[in-house]
Amino acid sequence: MKWNLFKQVEKNDAAKKVNPLDLSSDQDLTVALMNLILIEEKSTGELFDMVHEIRRNLMARIVKRPDVWCVSKHLLAQSMHMVNDGNKLIKSNHDKAYEMYNRAYELYSLFWGINMGLVDMAEIKQSAPDVFEMAQIDKECK
Repeated sequence: MKWNLFKQVEKNDAAKKVNPLDLSSDQDLTVALMNLILIEEKSTGELFDMVHEIRRNLMARIVKRPDVWCVSKHLLAQSMHMVNDGNKLIKSNHDKAYEMYNRAYELYSLFWGINMGLVDMAEIKQSAPDVFEMAQIDKECK
């Protein structure tokens, strides 16, 4: 399932690009979203409100279905956390860092898969149960 999903996401994304080596504008946006989510996680008060509103408005450009909103947010967040963890481990534990980067890519691909209609919630629940659970208890979605 994983390999097929990765290939399908790449194929759909490549159709949007002029130069296949460039990030699509949607991919650029997801990197910005991941950073906004991390800022949001560490913010309070007025800064939180401002970052939260910006993130929600930008996320709405990609996530069109309300039923996948929270799981999409948590897939991006967890993907970014895995990249950050991998970056911290890269010098001391290359194998563990490699595992983190692979998991980040899987979660990022699941994000695109669910937003391209290639996977459903049952597949998210099976492939990323921790992310699925976090999305279920997210106050933003209640």
